Order: sequence, then structure tokens, then C-alpha cells
Amino acid sequence: MAYRDEHERCPRCATDLTDAVVGLACVACRGLWIAPSSVYEMAVNMQTPPDLIDLPYAQDAGREKLPCPTCRDGMEIVTLFEIPIDLCSKHGIWFDANELATVLMRAARRP
Repeated sequence: MAYRDEHERCPRCATDLTDAVVGLACVACRGLWIAPSSVYEMAVNMQTPPDLIDLPYAQDAGREKLPCPTCRDGMEIVTLFEIPIDLCSKHGIWFDANELATVLMRAARRP
């Protein structure tokens, strides 16, 4: 369990996360910790014109679970537009470097 005097740490390299406006970022590995609502808002804004979208989360189980940066519990492994990501249902989504950009580009190209 994380305490208020502890910083949230990168689940990949254990570096303290820093403020990145839309979430928290790891300056070492360039990962991003972000709220699902922010991901949805970005995906909506990738539509021309902006439009509602279904985010196709799907179960995946091909790798070891990462610890949630907030609560340290193992995160669920899911795919979003076929990109494997890590999800803590209580706290957010972890995107490794470039995964969020790939997800948003695929959201923009949806049929």
C-alpha cells in the first residue's frame, strides 16, 4: 500500500513519476500513468469531428503483471486496439513509451 508521503513510482523502472499535465510520467522510460477518462476524452478528440467512441478493451494474459504505481497491487493486462496495456481498475492505466500515441492513432482510424 502506498502512503501519502511516498511518491508514485514507475512500474517498469521504479523511478519517481512526475506531473505530465494529463497524468504522471516516467522521465527514465517515458511511460505514462493516466486516468481511463482522460484516455477516452483523447480518443473522442481524435475523431473528425470529435465523436463518441467505444474503447475496445480485451483481456490479455501474455506477460507478468506490473504493480500499480498507486496501490502496488498487480494490474490487469488488457489490450486496447490490440496494444497490450496495464490497467488498475481503481487507479488508472499504464502506457509504456509510445503506446498511448499508437492507441490514439488507431482510435482515429477506426471504421
